[in-house]
Amino acid sequence: MAKTQLNARVPEELAREVRDAASRAGMDIGDYIAAVLEADLAAASGGEELRRARANMHAAAAYKKWMAAGQSEEGAMSMGEVFGA
Repeated sequence: MAKTQLNARVPEELAREVRDAASRAGMDIGDYIAAVLEADLAAASGGEELRRARANMHAAAAYKKWMAAGQSEEGAMSMGEVFGA
């Protein structure tokens, strides 16, 4: 399969976590990132269960980032309201 290079700027902490995860998986960073993106895209175009799991994962990551930044939850929607659960 032909390969092309993508460039992205990410926070240093995220870059460190990705490097560590790739190392733990025994993969080089390019192959690891490609595998993560392939899995996410497959979930995005998969069945309802996969799409729901993907949405929950992305929501959890966004929530963690929101809270780490010290953002308020006052007046926010619950996860049930967001996902209709």
